[in-house]
Amino acid sequence: MSRNIKTSLLIAVFGLIALLGLMLLELGQGQKTDAPPARRLTAAIGGPFELTDQNGVRRSAADFAGRPMLIYFGFTYCPDVCPTALDIMGGALDILKQTAPRAYQRVQPIFISVDPARDTPPVLRDYLSYFHPRLTGLTGSQAEIDAVKSAYKIYAARSQTRDENGNYNVDHSSFYYLMDGDNRYLAHFDHAVTPEELAQKLAGLVN
Repeated sequence: MSRNIKTSLLIAVFGLIALLGLMLLELGQGQKTDAPPARRLTAAIGGPFELTDQNGVRRSAADFAGRPMLIYFGFTYCPDVCPTALDIMGGALDILKQTAPRAYQRVQPIFISVDPARDTPPVLRDYLSYFHPRLTGLTGSQAEIDAVKSAYKIYAARSQTRDENGNYNVDHSSFYYLMDGDNRYLAHFDHAVTPEELAQKLAGLVN
């Protein structure tokens, strides 16, 4: 089995685990509150954060108030899944610019690193220069990233093995999260969505 196939299978498994975790959270909360299930589920995803962008500027969720955030979690040393996901995000934004300019202007694309040890602001800046110019990259201390991962129910774990150059992989769940202008969960999309599908969904939810 090729490395790419193994990586895709691992991400699919971790994504399923994350979704099952959300379902179990729902079941556990179901006996404690009378709030509708959908409302309880969406309230469980996301939250405030304070991280550092690719230019070394401290940024918080409040900086994007009033603008829906399209968030993807990954890392710059990711061999295939993350670059593909960011290309899809950029393609969707280009489509929105032509077909739904209001949605294009409103949505803020964000890439949050799950590998802060290597993804310093300069590394993020160089990496994101290959993708859509409107992307904001965020990193921080390990504690800050762990807090964001927990808030967004993201699985990410460093591999114990290293290649001949000393590099390691980070296994992680792979979703696009869409948060509204008040930083509340709106929807999430699988990383296998096409740019056309993502643009259509964003236009319907953000416009």
